[in-house]
Amino acid sequence: MKLLSVGLKGTTQEIRERLQLDCKTIIQDGFRVAIDEINKGHYTFIGCNVIEGELSFRNYERIKNSMKKHVANMLTEYIILHEEKKIVKKIIGRYYSYYTEDEHKIIYERTLDLLSGNNDVIVDFGMKSRCTKILEKIIEYLDTHHELVLEGFINFRLKEYHEKLVQTVDKAVDDYTMDLEYKEFIRVLRCFIDIQEPQVEEVHVVIVDSGSYKILDDQGQTINNQNFEKFLMQREDHINYEDLLITALITIAPYSVMVHVHESNDAAIQNVVETIKNIFDGRVMICYGCDFCY
Repeated sequence: MKLLSVGLKGTTQEIRERLQLDCKTIIQDGFRVAIDEINKGHYTFIGCNVIEGELSFRNYERIKNSMKKHVANMLTEYIILHEEKKIVKKIIGRYYSYYTEDEHKIIYERTLDLLSGNNDVIVDFGMKSRCTKILEKIIEYLDTHHELVLEGFINFRLKEYHEKLVQTVDKAVDDYTMDLEYKEFIRVLRCFIDIQEPQVEEVHVVIVDSGSYKILDDQGQTINNQNFEKFLMQREDHINYEDLLITALITIAPYSVMVHVHESNDAAIQNVVETIKNIFDGRVMICYGCDFCY
């Protein structure tokens, strides 16, 4: 008597082997469940059938529920490990066809990185959340159906899952675009620095945990720049500390920059330091503790 079957495209070896292992738990209960394969068009249906043992209605329901849990867990893992990657590639090809093949690869890898993280980049879509929701959907479906075609199930029963995969790809594209814009921003500033006449030999940038900073000369005196002061007076909108600092350093255009951060682990401060290093490539040194730092 058939318990349930799963319809798949392509190779079925992995699913078949997993089901055969799962069936051993049924054999231990005095029943034997056999696995068969039937080809129907583009699909191969792997069936689970009871062929030995006294099969009362109670036993049938018990065995079916046991197999249902095994199959649901197996298919959830299979979707996450295999089908998810295929779906991501289709989404990228469909919505971002105007990107180059190399860019598709970058976006694909960035999307997989977001999906493999422990934190929910997309709300309630971390690895654990995805597995739980897919598992619930499969069990719910198998409660009322004996046959599950995986492709159709994903397309029609996991629409919310697909929509959040689209959102994750969108996030990966946004991150990629921001990286490109940042690199272009750094390139332009480097060009400007290269043609700018340095006003001082060396500056010391002292950054504190509050995000504020001081720009000092090699004697520890505050550096004042008339052009920079004019720039500040012309600003009517809000400008943050990072913008102020970068603008000040560019207007001063020193030969070398010593950045004092006093062992700060603040992510925002570290980002500022990285930006300075990128702009003044090869001309920046980092200090984590000296008289300037305290």
